[in-house]
Amino acid sequence: MTKHLHTSLKIQSVFLLAVLTMFTILSMPLAAGTGVDRPWVEKKYNIKGQWNIVQQDGQTVIRFSDDFKTKNGPDLKIFLSKQNIAQVNGRNATQDSVLVGLLKSPKGGQDYVLPAGIDVNEFQTVLIHCEKYSVLWGGGTI
Repeated sequence: MTKHLHTSLKIQSVFLLAVLTMFTILSMPLAAGTGVDRPWVEKKYNIKGQWNIVQQDGQTVIRFSDDFKTKNGPDLKIFLSKQNIAQVNGRNATQDSVLVGLLKSPKGGQDYVLPAGIDVNEFQTVLIHCEKYSVLWGGGTI
């Protein structure tokens, strides 16, 4: 009986430790780089790589993966849009959108800090858009 009690206490201790560890992990704030990788949706041009949204130093950042690559073009900009990716096109891409910034490079990892006061939860998509010629390269669902 003592052996059975000892085994039962060991099992309970391991279970309690697992529950406490899981609670600790789940209650930790997200660290930079822990956002969920999201794919790009092609509209006019192919976009390779992934993107995600992370919190870094108290700021919200859109982060493109190191393998990001797309066709270069004039006046390429990053927007947050309230439209879903199926609705948005080159002509309406800037409607209900907020400019985040100019595309820094057509390839490689890059970060875009969202303007202060922007709540990413109010938007549905991240867009890469040529504003000069109203051509939507593509985007991704937030």
